[in-house]
Amino acid sequence: MGKVHEIFPLVVYQGNIDCHNEFKQYTDELKHYWFNGYENESPEYSGRIFVHANSKYEMFFDGLKKNIDEYYKELNVDHTKLSYFISKSWVGYHDKDAPPLRPHHHNEANISFVYYLKSSDKSDKFCVSQSTNINQNTGGLFESSEQRNTLLGYNKYNCNFYTITPHEGTVLLFPSNVYHHTLKSEESDERIVIAGDVRVTLKPEYSNYHQGCTHPTQWLEL
Repeated sequence: MGKVHEIFPLVVYQGNIDCHNEFKQYTDELKHYWFNGYENESPEYSGRIFVHANSKYEMFFDGLKKNIDEYYKELNVDHTKLSYFISKSWVGYHDKDAPPLRPHHHNEANISFVYYLKSSDKSDKFCVSQSTNINQNTGGLFESSEQRNTLLGYNKYNCNFYTITPHEGTVLLFPSNVYHHTLKSEESDERIVIAGDVRVTLKPEYSNYHQGCTHPTQWLEL
């Protein structure tokens, strides 16, 4: 048996929001921030992308920062040299009749997040996908058919998507350029999320590092 070298794995981090039980008091009012995906193709169209501007919700964003720190620890990155900026945040509301989210990624951000304010194990699952699997060295080798298949089953080397159960009180963190969508479940229990984007820069005192973007206070707007 040969050795498999696992190279370039994608990390999607799932962590707990410590203040979740306390933060749930805002569930009903947060529904008013819903961008109404039935009428608007994207949160930006609705203009409701600044949940983070409300100081009442500061406890959640404090919890989000702790999870971003942990995410970077898993990547073996010194997060103490980094600053995080929420550029957009919005509320998603999905009931059993809501259509699944189509595969998409987020523009102009570094990290995207999804916090499950209300959900259950029967809610639609979060799904990360890729259009091309680099291990598919022969065209169509990993495709499936109802009658004949060369693929004996899916594993982490040959799959093109991966699902994550939306556990209430947890937040998912992932690179913003990763394609993701939702997978409908039979029950499709109600799901309320806060989602958004994060820009990451170096702290001002680390401007002599080349591995990141300089802090906004050191920029010049033209």
